[in-house]
Amino acid sequence: MKDLKATPQVIDFFCGAGGFSEGFRQQGFEIVMGIDNWPLAIETHNLNHGLKDVTKDVLELASSVDDINSLPDTEVIVGSPPCVLFSHSNNGGNSDKAPGIKLIEAFLRIVAIKKHQRPSKLRAWFMENVPNSKNHIEQSYTFRRLNLEDWAKERKINPDTIALNVASHGEILNTADFGTPQKRDRFLCGEIVASQKFPDLKLFKVKQHRTVRMIRSKMPPPNMGKSNKIYSDPNYLSLKLPAEEIADHFYDSGIYECQWQDALWLKTNHGYMGKMSFPENEDKPSRTVMATQSASTREALIYKSEYERKGDGEYRLPTIREVATLMGFPYSYRFVGGENNKWRQVGNAVSPHLSSALAKSVRLAMGLQVISDSEIKFESVNTDKLKDIENLNTFKKARLDDPPKKNPKASFRRHPFKDGNMTVTLTNFDPDVKPHKPNPHEPIKWFSSIFFGAGKDYKVKVISPNGFKHIGKLIEAQHNSQGTNFISKFEKHFHKIIGSSSKFQDAYTGGNASEVHNPRRLVDEIGQFILKNEPDERFTKVPDWISDKEKIPTRQVLTIYAINRIIS
Repeated sequence: MKDLKATPQVIDFFCGAGGFSEGFRQQGFEIVMGIDNWPLAIETHNLNHGLKDVTKDVLELASSVDDINSLPDTEVIVGSPPCVLFSHSNNGGNSDKAPGIKLIEAFLRIVAIKKHQRPSKLRAWFMENVPNSKNHIEQSYTFRRLNLEDWAKERKINPDTIALNVASHGEILNTADFGTPQKRDRFLCGEIVASQKFPDLKLFKVKQHRTVRMIRSKMPPPNMGKSNKIYSDPNYLSLKLPAEEIADHFYDSGIYECQWQDALWLKTNHGYMGKMSFPENEDKPSRTVMATQSASTREALIYKSEYERKGDGEYRLPTIREVATLMGFPYSYRFVGGENNKWRQVGNAVSPHLSSALAKSVRLAMGLQVISDSEIKFESVNTDKLKDIENLNTFKKARLDDPPKKNPKASFRRHPFKDGNMTVTLTNFDPDVKPHKPNPHEPIKWFSSIFFGAGKDYKVKVISPNGFKHIGKLIEAQHNSQGTNFISKFEKHFHKIIGSSSKFQDAYTGGNASEVHNPRRLVDEIGQFILKNEPDERFTKVPDWISDKEKIPTRQVLTIYAINRIIS
């Protein structure tokens, strides 16, 4: 195969921290420009790719043909328009897509000009986004559709001819298939200009997915003290660094009990979504690294801490270096900003492994040899440039003595069990009244309710105050001595809590997960008590004022009694 005299060049739009750029850099391409409107992202991109770019708005840039013409002519153009507007995690996928579509079309307008100008250097272009974006991107775009009617006419091109094939030239790919130790589905589209087709990337898929355990087992533990021991990057074995030079990893990322308890419940006992592992299942590729660092959500990535603690700090978030490694960034890659902003840069990035697969396909199309993993060159960022860059390494155990507080009127909804397509819940808002949150102008009131079904068609029944009296009689009548014993034991076990719901909200919002009046802890404790003391009979007959079903799970009947009794 022949070599080119000049190194092929790339311009990266919506470059963020530079994951798209990094994959191409590893394959011998020169990154000549990164364009983004977030200053920290541009600083990170500049730092790692030796550039001096300033922030630019792609919408403004694409509005002027002269500005587009002033951009460097490169062999490759890549872009990853912001995906949050298309993500299912944004308002359940119901957010306004128009701003996101405008950004995509601005990028395509630039590509169209660079592809069809004469002469043109463009050999390939690619765009990356979340899978749902495919449903909002057109199969192809004419020059007229991209607002390039006059530009096309000046060049004697029919404005109604296709300028770019887009959604028809792409596919949804899983980054784990290309060596990223993270399951991350993304829609990739574009083309090798010579073939006018999206490349077949099967040649670059790995035979076996890489798991979190494979990665973390080769990384130094975050609680390790300062050391000059050499570690190989688990993604790039030829890259070796002393532990002390691995940035953003040796610090305590422990989280408070009130945070991980919320995450635990949402992962394992969510009202209508499936069960997830807690902590993370490390024998699989990581779940998707989200753009927002979170510790108390269903999406949170949570590991058991290396520090031997119970409660606060018992679990932790991944370090920035861990999530960067799970994304495919090499140890030598550095990020500008504080912890949250570094996480955001990583979570928004294109996986370098996936980008590298695209770069390999371009090299082959250009008659160039693919660069093997052992031949990839890595250079650490110049020490002088790092003087003002925050390194999160502290080599210290954190003092977790300031738990996060919730809004005094924060809403609460929790149930001990999902059983019989129903949940019995404790809430601090009336489930029959929307919006489902406490009235900010009234004192907090607590409710015991039954939710039947899931999704938009669920039904709810609020149990009236002192409803536990009727439920107690039902339990004693149908379960005889076992029912009577349950009620007796319950009254004895929870006597200090019964009737003290006025203290629940302060305990819930105060951040102390161990507080006896914390409703998180209380619902969990009710669940554990019921599992230990429930009668042998699996189902209980109930009157129609409870359910239209003749029988429901006995543990749910006991839960109705327990929650209603607690707040009575």
